[in-house]
Amino acid sequence: MRKLFFLVILLAAGWAAYWFVGSTAQRAALESWFAQQRQAGWVAEYEDLSVAGFPNRFDSRFTGLDLADPGTGWAWEAPHFNILALSYQPNKVITVFPPEQVVRTPVETLTVVSQDLRASVHLEPNTLLGLKEAILAIDGLGITSDSGWATAISSGQLSVRRSPEGNAPDFSYDVALDAADFRLPEPLRKAIDPAGLYPVAVTPIYLRMTPVYDAPWDRLAAEGATPALTALNIQNLSVTWGELEMQMRGSLDIDTLGRPEGSLNLVARNWPDMLQLAVTADLISADLSRTLERGLSILAQTTGETSTLDLPLRFEGGFVKLGPVPIGRAPVLVYRP
Repeated sequence: MRKLFFLVILLAAGWAAYWFVGSTAQRAALESWFAQQRQAGWVAEYEDLSVAGFPNRFDSRFTGLDLADPGTGWAWEAPHFNILALSYQPNKVITVFPPEQVVRTPVETLTVVSQDLRASVHLEPNTLLGLKEAILAIDGLGITSDSGWATAISSGQLSVRRSPEGNAPDFSYDVALDAADFRLPEPLRKAIDPAGLYPVAVTPIYLRMTPVYDAPWDRLAAEGATPALTALNIQNLSVTWGELEMQMRGSLDIDTLGRPEGSLNLVARNWPDMLQLAVTADLISADLSRTLERGLSILAQTTGETSTLDLPLRFEGGFVKLGPVPIGRAPVLVYRP
């Protein structure tokens, strides 16, 4: 019994020493990161940093957080911010955001409020810290801009998971988004729907896609070696707004200049109403709308439902084509920090 007692005391002392060393190392790593950002010319300040959670957690809490990159004009201010981790699994963390925070962009300042906003991140247990999984959970999120617009989303979840080995190309990630009651900014909603014929919220929004990169998202990527997008596979993108619904599927290869090559299939239900909304918002002229309506009506007859369009969009040579006809320039899919 005496030996068992001393063994328990020894194990408890060892665990306490491990927690103390680990919490000290975590605090030092966070302080070092802030020091590195200041040396790089950032504003990187906080009023206080504490690490608690003994014996099974490393819970880091910032207060008075202020991060800004003068080179890009982006900044983030938060009264507090928590990074939570189990002491025996420090490569799995949960970040908890405050009920109100401020994001400054080069053109406007955004006030972000939420009932609950948190993210969980699972990293590879090595020095490169490759991303295995990240999940952002949203509940009661609202964004207000000092330029006069506001938007909100009642609930949503965005997840990014490294694709299983053998089932997908190297450095591919499965992305899933589910969102409910996305409220359009009021100026935009009034511009496209001045009569208020449609709901104030777009719901639901559903996305499943797999982007493929030329390198993994890990510590090196966060430090500036940004992976380049090489392919994009969209299993399903679905957006519903009242009686309007749009779905998209397809695959694109991305060249070294960021130009997509491949095809996407676009299905639009109640497309004549979409066309009318585009005219109302002055996105297209009434004359062009009539021309488009005549041509699209012919295409819609192939679906068996005149109110539904099924369009194959081809991306080729830097342009988007409907069949052999170019309808516009393709977006350049290159990340520029």
